[in-house]
Amino acid sequence: MTEEIKKTIVIDASPAVVFKALTDEKELTQWFPNQGAIMEARVGGSVEFKFLRPDGAKHTMRGKILEITPGKKLSYSWKFDSAPDSNEVVTWTLEPVDGGKTRVTLVHTGFKKPSQKDIESGMTLEAGWSHFIDQLANHCKGR
Repeated sequence: MTEEIKKTIVIDASPAVVFKALTDEKELTQWFPNQGAIMEARVGGSVEFKFLRPDGAKHTMRGKILEITPGKKLSYSWKFDSAPDSNEVVTWTLEPVDGGKTRVTLVHTGFKKPSQKDIESGMTLEAGWSHFIDQLANHCKGR
């Protein structure tokens, strides 16, 4: 059985600013993958994020862009090197909110339930996305 994560946050920045933070390689590495990013911002384009976790483990995520609408939506497949047969998808939806802000909704689908060891260590996708969506908000705030 596959799982789903859904996170929503209002960010104090325009949809254009948030979208750039999601799709520009230089911006991405300021809030998300701490070891490098590739983002070919077009349908079918490659996505690659390299992470170094606090426990020293290295992870690489690769995918392809499935849907992209500037300032509104970004969706890509998500496959960690450690789980190349997964069918995960990450989708970001952006909606303008009064005051020049943006409601950001992240949905990550298709992953398996985390192991008890990952739950106990706090190394779950749920915990990761909670951290990174806050990082995105801080990166974009007031820009």
